[in-house]
Amino acid sequence: MALPPGKPAPAHPEDPYDLDFTALVEEPAAPAPPPPPPTPQVEENALIGATALGEEGFHVVLVKPRSGSPANHVVMIVDDDAPTAELAALVLRKAGYQAVVALSPKDAARLMSRVGAPELLLLDVEMPEMNGLEFLRRIRRHKHLFDTPVVLFTAHAAQVDIVRGLQAGADGYIAKPISAAALVAAVRTVLGH
Repeated sequence: MALPPGKPAPAHPEDPYDLDFTALVEEPAAPAPPPPPPTPQVEENALIGATALGEEGFHVVLVKPRSGSPANHVVMIVDDDAPTAELAALVLRKAGYQAVVALSPKDAARLMSRVGAPELLLLDVEMPEMNGLEFLRRIRRHKHLFDTPVVLFTAHAAQVDIVRGLQAGADGYIAKPISAAALVAAVRTVLGH
């Protein structure tokens, strides 16, 4: 069976339809090479983002629709701080979104193995075992997740943090703490609702 035109080759061509997301966190990863110096565009987006975070509490760099099969319309929040994650999920549910919580990248991978790729991933940066930036890099290399919108949901929101997030493949930033209205506005902006 051929892949649709314009679709990049899967990371594992021997089985392009394998949905085992647990490989994201269970396979040992080769050490990541140091990121290249930020491009002028990344630097500019980080500067704009730092300003937007101060004014609105969030910054979206790029809104890109998922190609291929439609997502399952779930917003997944990956954060080791359970009260914060559950509160964010509650706010999003009240706004009409389906929201699920995973307390680690490993939990997120297991959950995706059962329910499929989310429409949006809100990802904390500082987590034990695997930090959010490493998980994001793996997501960007995964054959079923590479184009899933990922917004970093973190207290690390200095310009240098935004640069690191953009270089890892983030589509935006939400600074903690954030108001319920700003969280919903950020999700609506990313999903184009």
